[in-house]
Amino acid sequence: MLYATRNTEGKIIGISDVPSSTAEAIDKTHPDVRAFFSAHNADFSPDSFLDESDITIARILDDLVDLLVQKNLIMFTELPSEAQKKLLSRRVVRSLIQNDKNSQEKSNNNFSSFLSDEDQLL
Repeated sequence: MLYATRNTEGKIIGISDVPSSTAEAIDKTHPDVRAFFSAHNADFSPDSFLDESDITIARILDDLVDLLVQKNLIMFTELPSEAQKKLLSRRVVRSLIQNDKNSQEKSNNNFSSFLSDEDQLL
C-alpha cells in the first residue's frame, strides 16, 4: 500500500510506503499515482522509470560499499575480484568527474570564498 500527500488543489505532492497523519492510503494503480510519477516524463512507464533510476542506484551502492569498508563492516578484499575491479574503476572515474566539476567551479568563480580548500558546500 502507498500513502499520498496532496496539496490544497488535491494534486499528489509526495508518495511514501510509510503511513503518516498527513497522507492518505492510495492503491499503486490509482491514476493519480501514475500522474505523480509522470509529472516530468509524459512517457512514464514503470520499466522506464526503473531503467533511468538504475544509474543513481548504482552510485548509491558505490557509496554504500565505500561507507561499509570505511567503517570496517566489510573488507573490500572479501568482495569477488570482478566486483572489486568494477568498484575501483567506477571510483576512479567518479573522482575524475568530481575533479572536473571542481575545476570548472573554481574557474567560474572570480570571488574569494570563506571556505577552506577542504570545505565543500553540500
